[in-house]
Amino acid sequence: MKAADVKAQINERIIKSLSEGKIPWLKPWTENGPRNLFSGRAYTGLNRLILGLSSYPLPFWATYRQYLAAGLQVQFGEHGTGIIYAGRTVKTDTKTDENGKETENKKQIRFLKAFVVFNIAQTDYQEKGYKLPDLKENAHLLGCDAVIQDYTDRHSIRVTAGNRAAYSPQMDIITCPEIGQFRTSEYYYATMFHECIHSTGPRLDRFKRTDPVCFGSDTYGREELVAEIGSAYLAALTGIDSTAIIQNQAAYLQNWATAIKADADLVMYAAGRAEKAADFMIGASAPVPTGAIGTDAAEEVTA
Repeated sequence: MKAADVKAQINERIIKSLSEGKIPWLKPWTENGPRNLFSGRAYTGLNRLILGLSSYPLPFWATYRQYLAAGLQVQFGEHGTGIIYAGRTVKTDTKTDENGKETENKKQIRFLKAFVVFNIAQTDYQEKGYKLPDLKENAHLLGCDAVIQDYTDRHSIRVTAGNRAAYSPQMDIITCPEIGQFRTSEYYYATMFHECIHSTGPRLDRFKRTDPVCFGSDTYGREELVAEIGSAYLAALTGIDSTAIIQNQAAYLQNWATAIKADADLVMYAAGRAEKAADFMIGASAPVPTGAIGTDAAEEVTA
């Protein structure tokens, strides 16, 4: 299977979920997320998103060949799920000048490689008596206020009350109405998470403070999708009861179905950046030095 085919398949599944009013990335973000059965390595970014769409109760996945090597067989008629590995390689070109002197020029090349994986439930592991790894208990839920305050304090981001929700890159300020102005506390925290994800933008090189992030710009469109997916990740991580906000999120994200159809890389971009932003917020990854944290003017990111 080609990478382009996998991307088309992923987008088709996401668009189908959106059309049914589902938020495909709103899954419990715990230690029991999808992972490779044999290496134990957790799938990340878009792969975690797409494997999380499955209805299988067990989080273990592997390729057909990996199962065969372990003495297991994928059941007849089962269909695999396409995932993508994004890698890099270095190409070295050697040039010889007129004096016979050789010089090497190294160029880093990015590539996508497609794989097809199957859930352990699609195999004969039970008949073979294969012992599965122990599932860890879900990680303890982090308090929403604690996540927000720890992040904003750590990066000296000001949070102020106002009559709208927005992040100003120029001033490095998050503005949000008071919690009492929201229909429920869940709506408030989902909004705060959305704006916090925006504030990771210049810190993680998604946009610079000089970039226009106004409504209608290319940066704005991508950034809104990153922030909404990131908000969903954080809502799952902190244990917010999403039943109060999922219908509103579904309606909001319906607008992206056309864009996803037109750009096969859009969801890959947004899901990967959203995951990095959420990890960055909770301190799961080190800050990326950008040199972009300055006072150059940029329009604020609203909504």
